[in-house]
Amino acid sequence: MAQEMSEEEKAQREFFIGLLHGEAFKRMFEPDFDEKARNKCLEATGRLCNSLFLPYAGLSTDVDIDTFIKNFNNAFPGERKLVKIGSVIYYEYFQGAGSHTARGECGCPMIRQGHLKPTPLWCKCGTSFEKAMFEAVVKHPVQVELLDSPLTTGADACRWLIHLKPPVITTGGAEEQ
Repeated sequence: MAQEMSEEEKAQREFFIGLLHGEAFKRMFEPDFDEKARNKCLEATGRLCNSLFLPYAGLSTDVDIDTFIKNFNNAFPGERKLVKIGSVIYYEYFQGAGSHTARGECGCPMIRQGHLKPTPLWCKCGTSFEKAMFEAVVKHPVQVELLDSPLTTGADACRWLIHLKPPVITTGGAEEQ
C-alpha cells in the first residue's frame, strides 16, 4: 500500500513541480517546438516521476517480474490491473477506482492537482513512466504501447501493452523509445 513520503521525496516532488511550471515546459507545448526534443523532455519527465512513485508506492524492482506484478496489483486493488501472458503484460489503470480521480479522467497527479494542462501529449510521459518501471524490473529495454487513455481516445481507463521482448505490433501504436 502507498507509503508516506519522506522529506527528501517531498523536496524532490516540489522541485519537479517547479520544473513543470518553468518556461521550458510551457514552451515545449507550442506548435513550433521540435517534436523529437519534446518527446525527449516527456520521456525524462516520465522517468523522473516514476523514480518518485516507486518508493511512495512501496514497490521494489529487485524482484522477478511475476512477483512485481503481484505486488503491484496488491498495492492498488481495483485501480491497476496487470496480467502477464507470455512476454506481454496487459496493463489497465482505472482512474476513479481509488479515491483521487473520477473514472475517465486523467490519473496523472500533476494534471489532477492542476499543475499541468491536460493534453494527449502527456500520455507520452505516462508511457515513459511505465517503460522506466518495467525496465527497472526486467533489467533490459522493453517496449510500451499505449492502447487507450482518457486524453487520447476518451476511454474510461489507460491501457498499455508492455512488451518484455521485441514485439510484433498489433495496433500500429508503438512508442518510438
